[in-house]
Amino acid sequence: MIIVYASKTGFTKKYAAMLSEKLGLTMMDVKELSKVPKESEVLYLGWMKVGKVQGLRKMKGYKVVAICGSGTGSSAEPSEEEVKRRNGLENIPFFYLRGGCRPLRDLKGMDKVMLSMFVKAMRKNAEKDERQKEAVEIIVHGFDGVNEENLIPVLEWAEKRIS
Repeated sequence: MIIVYASKTGFTKKYAAMLSEKLGLTMMDVKELSKVPKESEVLYLGWMKVGKVQGLRKMKGYKVVAICGSGTGSSAEPSEEEVKRRNGLENIPFFYLRGGCRPLRDLKGMDKVMLSMFVKAMRKNAEKDERQKEAVEIIVHGFDGVNEENLIPVLEWAEKRIS
């Protein structure tokens, strides 16, 4: 089994490195996909955007046996069931990993523009909605939720599969 990951800001890569170390598996950036043998089983990790696991489409033709999606929320958004549906994961194990995000002031380009507009719109309801308030704080100030404990379900699944 090989770990393949797509990471935009480094949080998903941290999880891939932790899993690689704990399981003794090789990890590769999805940008190096041509080096991954088609017959190898792949544990795929990707960052999430609007409920879609990024880079997953590149894995077509590979033996993806499980998928981890990392995002900033305390749980998968919009919901784990909807994430599975949007990504066509009905028959593949899916694990949500709370990742993080860089502070808004550190972002550049369209990411900064889009998130600034998002924060402005969310601030209107943030006082009434605790979840939106938390989302605004995370985007504005940044957040690192990468934690070894979040990997427990993935490790339990992988250890059963490997042994």
